[in-house]
Amino acid sequence: LEVSEKTLYSGDKYQIEATSKAAINYTVENEYHAEVSETGLVTARFVGETNVLLSNGEDTKNFRVIVKPKSNLYPEPDVKFGDSKSSIVAKFGTPDGETSSGILYDDYSDAAPILMFLFDSNDKLKSYAVMVRSIYSSTLAEFLSERYMPIGEKDGVFFFINGLNTTTATMAIVLQLYDISYWQIMYIPMPNTSTSTKSALLKSSKNRTETNAFDELLKHLK
Repeated sequence: LEVSEKTLYSGDKYQIEATSKAAINYTVENEYHAEVSETGLVTARFVGETNVLLSNGEDTKNFRVIVKPKSNLYPEPDVKFGDSKSSIVAKFGTPDGETSSGILYDDYSDAAPILMFLFDSNDKLKSYAVMVRSIYSSTLAEFLSERYMPIGEKDGVFFFINGLNTTTATMAIVLQLYDISYWQIMYIPMPNTSTSTKSALLKSSKNRTETNAFDELLKHLK
């Protein structure tokens, strides 16, 4: 194996250069980030890292694929669903707005100044959202499509997931134009069921519930 690591942009291709007396079998650990052909041609998919495993029946090699974004419009919050409210506050500081169900920050980044978190009755994180300035519309489209799988649009609302299909995805990303100044991007967990489907997600009433809760939170911006 001549080169053991390569950094690519989403959509880029790279031919792995490897020689062996026996036939080489190529498999990829995480197909969300990259795919590989029978001949070792790698195609980068979504931002992240994975390994391509090369095997000839006697020996194995790892080829590391790093999918790098072209757009870094805003830093996505490093949080997990179920994180405690206190841990969120410890990480991001004193909120600039608060309701009984959520907190808000209004100086998160230049392109995405507003960051919001919603919590369940046990003060565990259940969803979060950012408000991105509409002047960054074209960059926002690139930002999301480099990271997430688009699955559809309904009534002007765009849906993405963090998996190649709705049964393997753990998170849905919902994009909608909030007003003339902002796009709203909501991050919500996928339903915990093996029967999750694209049509169910597009019709989900949960999206409206989340939107209403974020709207109420925005009213409490100090």
